[in-house]
Amino acid sequence: MDSVTVNTKEELSQAKNSNASEIVVIGELANKLKRAQKVTLLSAGTLAVITALLGTATITAPVTGGMSYFVAAPAAALSGLEIATIIVAASLGISLIIALFKGYEEIEYSKERLVLRRRKPKA
Repeated sequence: MDSVTVNTKEELSQAKNSNASEIVVIGELANKLKRAQKVTLLSAGTLAVITALLGTATITAPVTGGMSYFVAAPAAALSGLEIATIIVAASLGISLIIALFKGYEEIEYSKERLVLRRRKPKA
């Protein structure tokens, strides 16, 4: 079993892309990922709207000094998630989170440590 320990978004993405059989996420990234996992429960339509809203906010954030992230409030109302959860998910990358939890299952979580194991292919 090839286990990879990561503590940055870039390392996490690389571990997922290399199909590591187990990913151990440590530090604040583990807490953020656990919190953002809730996004995977949303419908495809809701995810599309949130992604569109946050995509626009991300593009305009440098110009508006971050004020464009006020669109997170309607996104939160639409999804039923907390604003902070949506912002965390957006900062990690919603597509990364969905792909990660689609291909990996949570084995263990404690503060600042999340263990994910690659799902077995369905026969």
